Amino acid sequence: MGAFVLAAFALSLAPGPDMLFVVANALGGGRRAGLLAALGMSAGLAVHTTTAALGLAALLRAAPEALEAVRLVGAGFLVYLAVSA
Repeated sequence: MGAFVLAAFALSLAPGPDMLFVVANALGGGRRAGLLAALGMSAGLAVHTTTAALGLAALLRAAPEALEAVRLVGAGFLVYLAVSA
C-alpha cells in the first residue's frame, strides 16, 4: 500500500494538464485555491488508479491466460520505448 501511495504522489507531481490546472488556480485564487486544486487532482488520481488496478486484478483472476497477454504487451511496450530512446 505504501508503494501505491508513493507512486500516486509522484504521478501527481509530474508536469502536465493537471499541474497547469493547479498552477492556474494558485495564481488566480491564491495559495488555498492551489492547495485545494492539488488535493482534488490527487484524490482523482488515486481513485482512477485504484479502479484500474482492481479492474486488472479482476480480469487476471477471471482469465489467468490474460496475464500472458498483459506480459507480452508490456514487453512490447518496453521494447518500443527502448528503440525510441
